[in-house]
Amino acid sequence: MRWLKLALLFLSAPLFGQQLGFALEQINGQAIIDAGLTGKGVKIGIIDGGFLGADKSESLKALFESGQVAGYRDYLDLEATDFSGSANFDDTHGTEVWELIGGFKASKDVQYGLATGATYYLARTDHGGYERREEERFAIEAMEWMAKEGVRIINISLGYNFGFTKKEENYRPEQMDGKSTILTQAVERMSKAYGILVVVAAGNDGDHRWEIVGSPGDAPSALTVGATKFKVWDDMKYSSKGPGWLDYVKPEISCYSSLGTSFSAPIITGLAACLLERDSTTTVDQLRSAILNAGSLVSPNNYLGYGVPDAHKALQLIEGSSVENQKTVLCDKKNYILELGKPSIYLTVYHKRGWIALKKETIRTDKTTIKIKRKEDAESSTVIWEGGALEVVWKY
Repeated sequence: MRWLKLALLFLSAPLFGQQLGFALEQINGQAIIDAGLTGKGVKIGIIDGGFLGADKSESLKALFESGQVAGYRDYLDLEATDFSGSANFDDTHGTEVWELIGGFKASKDVQYGLATGATYYLARTDHGGYERREEERFAIEAMEWMAKEGVRIINISLGYNFGFTKKEENYRPEQMDGKSTILTQAVERMSKAYGILVVVAAGNDGDHRWEIVGSPGDAPSALTVGATKFKVWDDMKYSSKGPGWLDYVKPEISCYSSLGTSFSAPIITGLAACLLERDSTTTVDQLRSAILNAGSLVSPNNYLGYGVPDAHKALQLIEGSSVENQKTVLCDKKNYILELGKPSIYLTVYHKRGWIALKKETIRTDKTTIKIKRKEDAESSTVIWEGGALEVVWKY
């Protein structure tokens, strides 16, 4: 199941000079570019729907010309030797994901993904015209192939929950527990046996009755990525949340996408590849830790995880330096008075117990002094506004 069935329409930001995609701008991707990192020497796998038009994409042209496409397998059509598929079945989805991992459009000097120097292995495993359990098996076979090829990072912007063609194959929400589905189990094996970082889109069911992440985004070892807005880094309404019954954070990290978490995950994949290039001895746990500790939130929640990572901070952490964390304050009263310095259009407050948000509150204001009220049973509250975030720990 592709977590998105729309085209890329949103990509670039500045008007003059080299342009970065909005998500790259948000994560401070320029720090990676300034460091001269491109993911060179890192093998990345992409498991997705079709890669229709990839060989004709101007953004991916340099990857083909320089021999960075090392392998392609179509598990839906074993006889296929090219990037076949149908636009009607959303078989450009994998192409668009790939562009956000390592795409660069030279004619307009626009960079969409950070890993322009990586080596790529591609697998088409998902059919847009139906949803069958065999697609999960195809994804597992693709991961096993990639592992044998020495792939270090795999991007999966797919997910499986309730949308199967045969309704009896649908999963139940309680099966998103990190161990029940075969694809989630496979992600765990890949991480532990091969040291592969599997980056997974959280899903787009946040405003649907399902609401939570799908498989394999529930895997403990998966780096599951949610979606945020661009100016105020709170969650996109559609971005799937972490189930309250897990004893670990999901999603772990987030970044901007207006069109689905399918397009958030590849941004993080490109970042991870560049960090791995900086130090190829970095373990999968160290890589995850660097990205999470570079997040905009010091305390996670099940909407955003640790928030938006700062690429410069992640690079510092990989190099062994320390970074400054988001501010935390203790409050022994019922309310906390927040001084913003300048008016904000709105603030978002996640009132939490542990890492689970009990209530999400939006405060619209044109004032610079805001009263944050403690909600019943909340142990802490994460406050997010344009350009800032604060963790209020309630001691009242």
